[in-house]
Amino acid sequence: MGQPQSKPRFPQPGDHIYCQRKGGLYDHHGIYVGDGMVIHLRGAAKKLGELPGCHKCGDKRVENGEIAKVCIDCFLDGGTLQIFDYGVPLLEFIARKRGTCCQRDSKPPHEVISTATDLLERNGFGPYDMLANNCEHFAVYCKTGSAASFQIEGHIATGPAGMLAGAAVVAAFGVSKGVSKTSSSW
Repeated sequence: MGQPQSKPRFPQPGDHIYCQRKGGLYDHHGIYVGDGMVIHLRGAAKKLGELPGCHKCGDKRVENGEIAKVCIDCFLDGGTLQIFDYGVPLLEFIARKRGTCCQRDSKPPHEVISTATDLLERNGFGPYDMLANNCEHFAVYCKTGSAASFQIEGHIATGPAGMLAGAAVVAAFGVSKGVSKTSSSW
């Protein structure tokens, strides 16, 4: 039977996209802004230096601190493109893997792109923090105006098994001190 999934399609400008990383240990999220480009918040490993050159990104690539605009291939880094769904019914939300959908409604695509672009230009989303300010927080904020990470919440909600998985992520990637943020602090 499996989990309900969105129908495969190419992303449209303003879509929240994601792909699995580290064999499915976590998902990486960003906003597709059109013309084959994605704006996303980079994690600690990616922000330490410049991204490697890419013939597809070329002069369209923009990096501003921890936020980057890159081609979809660089964003996916070999992963499979998935589209995050908004406005899903409660039962579907419960049945699906955390970090793939939410019940919240999305802003119109032009507002989503405007928010992502503004945050990129200002480097205005704050420092990356795996638990409190990650790429999913960024993408959900761009789509809804309120930051959330459903995959982190899912790990916490699943109790000991989720906490063990979360601890494995922390051990593998490290975590800076978690700081709660409101939209006014970005």
